[in-house]
Amino acid sequence: MRRALPIATAAVLATLLAADPAAAQEEAEPAPATWGVNPSGQDGPDGRAAFDYALDPGATVIDFVGVSNFSTEPITLRLYASDAYTTDTGAFDLLPADQEPVDVGSWIGFNEETLTVAPQTRLDVPFALTVPADATPGDHVGGIVAAATEEGADASGAEVLVERRVGARVHLRVSGELDPSLVPDADEAAYHYEWNPAGPGSASFDYTVENAGNVRLRGELVARIGGPWGLLAEEVVVAELPQILPGDRYEGTAEVDGLWPLVRLDVELIVRPEAVDAADLESRLPSRGDETALWAPPWPQAAVAAALALLVWTAVKLRKRKRRKESSISTGSEEAAAHADGEGTAEPRPAPSEAEDSAHTDRPAKERAEP
Repeated sequence: MRRALPIATAAVLATLLAADPAAAQEEAEPAPATWGVNPSGQDGPDGRAAFDYALDPGATVIDFVGVSNFSTEPITLRLYASDAYTTDTGAFDLLPADQEPVDVGSWIGFNEETLTVAPQTRLDVPFALTVPADATPGDHVGGIVAAATEEGADASGAEVLVERRVGARVHLRVSGELDPSLVPDADEAAYHYEWNPAGPGSASFDYTVENAGNVRLRGELVARIGGPWGLLAEEVVVAELPQILPGDRYEGTAEVDGLWPLVRLDVELIVRPEAVDAADLESRLPSRGDETALWAPPWPQAAVAAALALLVWTAVKLRKRKRRKESSISTGSEEAAAHADGEGTAEPRPAPSEAEDSAHTDRPAKERAEP
């Protein structure tokens, strides 16, 4: 019975697989091909993460690239070199396969550009890098690629050829005078008022950082924003810059909060570069800046101040009118009281005596008789 149980279990599994041929087919489908590319030597990988060279114009170096097949089936790959560039998001990438390189990618050559790698095997392929005699000093960046072309479908279902590629970076520094230079530029600066008219607003602007030198650099982009004569100026880190290759640029949009409308705001962009190549760590990298300005009239604050002034003026006018009315009522009451008091205390005048009346009557006659 102990021997019969495993046999019976295997029979049940075989029956289930036979009853579901689709599942068996899915189980039998091979995994997609996977491969890798890394710097190598004649005797195998040497631990390098990238191909790093420092050469003079006209020099040639022979090196090896290891191409490994991690799949269970043989794969056929196309081996080539290309130039690198900085993408819009700041990532490192190589030119599309249909675009010919013009820099370091065109200086690398292979004896064979197509190779077939057996399953679970690595091939160490030699190549030559020859620097032109008129090559410009500084950094030249590219990559070595092993690519496979497969049939696929696009979003509409149409059949297309899809290239899957894996590569290793090439960093070449040609001897000569170096010029590390990241140049910032600001555009489309605008001030935005907040819903709270008594509070600060924000400023937004588009920025561009161009590598105008011949050394690959990364760094920090800082915005110094303040009013006239540096009033309430502050520094804000706008972006952590990725590696920007010579001749490339990195673009973005920034927004800075907590800024008071001071009629005019001065925006100064400052790039503080950082070395990418270990050889430049001890070098003094110059900072570069760019200035722009934007108008930020304090309209909301002026409206609030005008409204408050109107309220104060109205309150003062009403208070004066109330005081005037109270004073008028008080004066009228006092006059009425005094008039009423005077009528109540007046004494009758005594009638004149006969002698006074006679003297008063005879005096004019006497005066008339004297002339």
